[in-house]
Amino acid sequence: MKKLIIPALLASMLTLAGCGATTSDAAKLDRNLAIAELTEQMDELGYERITAFPGIQDFLNIVVDITERQKKVMGLYRTQAENHADVQAFLYAQREATPEQLKAAIMEFDLGATTEAEKIGPKIDAYRGAIAEVSAANQELFEEILIQSAQGTYLLTQYGTEIAKATAIYQAQRLMLGGGEEQTVNNNIYLAMTRAMDQIDLATQASDLISIDQDTMLAIDALQAELEAK
Repeated sequence: MKKLIIPALLASMLTLAGCGATTSDAAKLDRNLAIAELTEQMDELGYERITAFPGIQDFLNIVVDITERQKKVMGLYRTQAENHADVQAFLYAQREATPEQLKAAIMEFDLGATTEAEKIGPKIDAYRGAIAEVSAANQELFEEILIQSAQGTYLLTQYGTEIAKATAIYQAQRLMLGGGEEQTVNNNIYLAMTRAMDQIDLATQASDLISIDQDTMLAIDALQAELEAK
């Protein structure tokens, strides 16, 4: 399965901007592309509940639930990304700035604004509030993803023999181009575990994408606290 490399997508933002697109357009395009590709891959894996494999059934269905919830969070994130593309582009451009440098960049930008609506400072405040719900849900899911990732690794070792046998059956059927019972996530433990681990991988990538903005918001909150303390 094709794996999405989030850092490469984000880095392409600068390339797009250099090719004639505005930084805001690039930010929006990158995020839409990342979310769209992750969503497509999640949908391809499917969300069918598992009724077989009593020893790992709960794990498999918990992962399906996490994937569906992560997809909903991705939808919320995409909406906020579209509504605040200019803020995301500005923050990405300042991604390596210290709190003091970020403060100076905001002040410099706003000094050049000709209207209140053009100022980036108030827009960042609005974005912080808008992204808070998404960030909270994403953080909760990230903690669950870590738990299930560890559980999946453990189950792969515990059921290694059964998975190896199921792998052989699946590969043999593919070589024979069919024949016998169709192998699915509900009758082949290899396919079931492979799907679950792929779902965990995609959910992790989605969480990483969203957490980029979480980290930025934390930096802004730290800056705000520092300013209020002075």
